[in-house]
Amino acid sequence: MSKTLDDKRQVLAAVATHLPTYSRLARLATSLAKTFKPTVAAALARAKTLAYWLYVYEQPALCLQVCQLLNDIPFEQDYNRWTWVEATLALEWKLRLEAGESIAAHACVAAMQATSALEDPAVQKMNAAARNYRLTGGLLADAQIAEAELFGDKMSATAYRLTQLGELLFIQAHGGSAALPVPELEQRFTAHLATLRAACGLSQA
Repeated sequence: MSKTLDDKRQVLAAVATHLPTYSRLARLATSLAKTFKPTVAAALARAKTLAYWLYVYEQPALCLQVCQLLNDIPFEQDYNRWTWVEATLALEWKLRLEAGESIAAHACVAAMQATSALEDPAVQKMNAAARNYRLTGGLLADAQIAEAELFGDKMSATAYRLTQLGELLFIQAHGGSAALPVPELEQRFTAHLATLRAACGLSQA
């Protein structure tokens, strides 16, 4: 059953209390606990960012809680909002796989794919081409990451890497492609994750 807005804000407030050693994430969760609205794309974008940082900081239970605040939002032909829901569905897919919950993981993929059935036929054709472009790596940020690192822009490089995690998960959840098979996607995901964790001072197992 979908949570009410108050329920979702309470979850975010509770998440913040579990992050005493991660003040930046705690501040973001606290802010979202006051301002989160599922109808506002900017709020969804910030919640998605919180979820991905929780994954980087090895907080899977909290990460899943934040993902689920977005993942019950239905597709309503609004891609400004759906972009962020899709990203957290991909992340929940990863969390479910890691927990051995294959049925729940499959449900995340089904939710991502179900949107095509709700689109106008002309939009379906256009979006199928866009989806194929994504599955072959068209939206990967390798060039932007390389440029940011070349110019010593660590903040931008980190932001691009975080976004890259979501795009790699989206492609992998859809089975990869000839250009980007699943083993390569997993390898690239692991490498970006390791870089982000190292930048945060987290030791690698």
